[in-house]
Amino acid sequence: MSQTDLEPAAGALRSDAVGARHLVFFVVSAAAPLTVMAGFAPLAFLVGGQTAPVGYLAAGLVYALFAVGFCAMSRHVRNAGAFYAYVTRGLGPTVGAGSALVAYVAYTLGEIGFCAAAGLFASITLEDLAGVDLPWGVCAVALGIIVSVVSYCRVDVGARVLALLLVGELGLLLALAVAILAQGAPEGLTLAGFDPSGWDAGALGSLFVITFVVYIGFEQTAVYAEEARDPRRTVPRATYLAVGLLAVTYTFVSWILLMAIGPGALQAALAGDPSQLVFAINQAYLGGFMTDVMQVLIVTSFVAGVLALHNAGARYLFALGRDRLLPASLGTTGGNGSPSRAVVVQSVLVVVALAGFGLSDLDPYTQVVIWTNTPTLVGVLCLQILTSVAVIRFFARNRSDEGRWQRLVAPALATVALAVVLYLVCSKMGLLTGLGARDNVLINLPLALAFVAGVVRERAAAR
Repeated sequence: MSQTDLEPAAGALRSDAVGARHLVFFVVSAAAPLTVMAGFAPLAFLVGGQTAPVGYLAAGLVYALFAVGFCAMSRHVRNAGAFYAYVTRGLGPTVGAGSALVAYVAYTLGEIGFCAAAGLFASITLEDLAGVDLPWGVCAVALGIIVSVVSYCRVDVGARVLALLLVGELGLLLALAVAILAQGAPEGLTLAGFDPSGWDAGALGSLFVITFVVYIGFEQTAVYAEEARDPRRTVPRATYLAVGLLAVTYTFVSWILLMAIGPGALQAALAGDPSQLVFAINQAYLGGFMTDVMQVLIVTSFVAGVLALHNAGARYLFALGRDRLLPASLGTTGGNGSPSRAVVVQSVLVVVALAGFGLSDLDPYTQVVIWTNTPTLVGVLCLQILTSVAVIRFFARNRSDEGRWQRLVAPALATVALAVVLYLVCSKMGLLTGLGARDNVLINLPLALAFVAGVVRERAAAR
């Protein structure tokens, strides 16, 4: 495992390619804030009532705590494998190799799910706005190919594309918030949902399943550490900015949507089709044209998430190839300094999977998206817990100028908090999937198989 040191050796990615703002775009785009508010906020209201904004805030605070140790580690380890490299340095190459394959499978499944959802919304939008009837599978494959082409270009090209898409979706959310504040909420403005005396512990447990899933993409800053300018400063700065931006956006927008509905009218508003709730609010406050714009931006929001996850998956393939856990040819770069072969392989895998799902009778949203994105959440949470433990072990064995808070207290607290969240996710998984215990185990089985495959491959390579 030679590539977990601060300075990568041969086969390194192009350095000095992206700055802090680019890293923020990658993280926030992977989280897809407009999609989260339009698609997940109604479900959060359904489960948590007017305490839904608290769930987003709590998730943001836990991830800010995790970021303390994560960022401290990023100053000592620079690798496109990120979680994989951190776990390897802290817990050893065997656990690191297993976590590497888990990370790759989790991100790839997440990309397939995001692209399937993007294809579905693109199909609906084309029919509603242009009268063009295209199957969701065709749209998903087309979007997958477009993302692959952008990803094949230099990493800063992808960052610029993400910036444009992200500005659009955040701009619309801001416009809606301003309109609600300017025109007034039906029951006035209230912070009653933030009062701890009104919280229901059982409801919060189910709510956390929803609010933690929307922060996926957290690792994106460290994934690009080899390509970042002054990564010792850039990665921590971008990480804190991204977590802060997501926490503020999710908490504030979910609260302002609640105000637009009115806490007293929330149950009645959710009695219809919850998936149309945010569109109805947008229609009421911004009108039909901006609602059409929202439909288009939902698609681009998903595409931005697909691009961010595609880049992450390709860089994991690159790191695994470079460390001989996968074919070494994957660990090479093209003339533009990007992991070109890894990008091509990632593209083929994703497009073939989307084509297969598109030709099947599976429902893209209730089956394909759920079967792929739930393991993504479980896998990322497991990796974050391992990373927090690895941070403690790493600094216990290596002298550094990091304080006790960075190298011990914050990572230990993050480990406990994330373990509780993982327990809640697993115990309440039926809320996300609508499946029984056996089927929930089956959709997460690829993660266990990936970990075993990574361990076996590392042991074989070590002989």
